[in-house]
Amino acid sequence: MNKDKISISSPDDLNSHLQRTSIITWLTLILVILVLGAFFVWASIAKIPVKVITGDAHIQNGNVTLHVEEKDLEKLKVGQTVYILEVKGEILSIEEDGQPVVSSFDLPDQDTKYTILIEEIRPIEFLLKN
Repeated sequence: MNKDKISISSPDDLNSHLQRTSIITWLTLILVILVLGAFFVWASIAKIPVKVITGDAHIQNGNVTLHVEEKDLEKLKVGQTVYILEVKGEILSIEEDGQPVVSSFDLPDQDTKYTILIEEIRPIEFLLKN
């Protein structure tokens, strides 16, 4: 490390001692700022499923019967999102026995799997916790 004192007595002397930043350095800085900005936008908008319930579904004439395990019945609420074969629906009501009534799906008659979204979180919440 050079510990020589530099004497600057005019603006011209200052120009001779300052180093010029290359265009590559500026482009790298801009790229890093854009990537960080894109990450924070994504982290604020995106939602990641944290808790889901999955099980068997039976589709007949557009009506869907979900076979939900008893331990999961208490987690169900009206309005929760249901996915069957990547088609989105929702729980319209809960019957007296706890089984959900879901919106009709325009899918062929079949036995398949369902996923009910119980809880989701935005990635930015992980960063802002604590």
